[in-house]
Amino acid sequence: MSTKAPLVIGLLLGACSGGGDDATDAAAIDALAIDAPVDAIPDALVMNPGLVTPTAVTKANVRSGGVWSEVGDADWSCLGTPSTDQPSTGTIALGGRVVDSQTGNGVGDATITAWSTDPSASVGSTTTSGAAATRGEYAMTLGMLPSGTRRYGFTLAADGYVRSHVLGKYYPPGNAASDDLHVVSEATATALPAFVGVERDVTKAMYIGMMLDCQGRHVSNAVAGLSLVPTTLVDAGGKTFYFSAGSTSLPVRHNIEPVMNVDGLFTVLDASPGAGPHVQVWGFRTQADLIAGTLTLLAEIAAPAQPNDAITVTLHPRRS
Repeated sequence: MSTKAPLVIGLLLGACSGGGDDATDAAAIDALAIDAPVDAIPDALVMNPGLVTPTAVTKANVRSGGVWSEVGDADWSCLGTPSTDQPSTGTIALGGRVVDSQTGNGVGDATITAWSTDPSASVGSTTTSGAAATRGEYAMTLGMLPSGTRRYGFTLAADGYVRSHVLGKYYPPGNAASDDLHVVSEATATALPAFVGVERDVTKAMYIGMMLDCQGRHVSNAVAGLSLVPTTLVDAGGKTFYFSAGSTSLPVRHNIEPVMNVDGLFTVLDASPGAGPHVQVWGFRTQADLIAGTLTLLAEIAAPAQPNDAITVTLHPRRS
């Protein structure tokens, strides 16, 4: 099933971590195997001011009537269990709208390219309607995914918008599907850094994500960042910011929200483009983990980027 919660944009900023020598870095990397939860995020490895050690257990949150409520500890019972994603069996008819990530308005004459393993591996393309009554609507056929790949990525392009990639979309095989895809406008890409006093750098990439638990509830008290190595925290730089979770969830600085807020939203600015970055989310699953200081990698997805790209993703608990 696809997640269709609206993606509202926001950020956050704070102080940098300290440095360390090569021997310290190597020892810290050796300690960060994912199958053994790790101690506090080592300062020696982290340049990202938003990738800090949380001070509380991850919580689950729901929104009703425009109000967020915490409903208990986040559910990680599915973490590390076999994925329920089914292998691709053929083509899929997909329809929906391409919408502005900030306003929710339909975006006409946007090109959509679906892909499997990376943006160069196209498995379908189309263009959205530009007519007033159907602006942003699309219909396309998704090609069959290669063996071992069960989720689709999309690249979206339109006048007045930055090239946007939507990652990790799963559609059950054998059924038609409907999904709205979010594209980031030039205005939003400029405004987001400005909210926290950062100037937009068009030579870098921007990531925007949302973290959900095993029941699809929004996660708070986790931290997100980019790593150069899958399943291991080797900081790839960038600056992570979290959201205010207000009526429009505007960006706030780190002294207001140092970790993920109740809406589970985050963004990483000034990310160096390349084929290697993985978006990761880390947190304490239980009170016992918090007391012991053992963090767990809760979610991860490979997320290559080019300069001035915007990458959006809804993250679910990491499965085998």
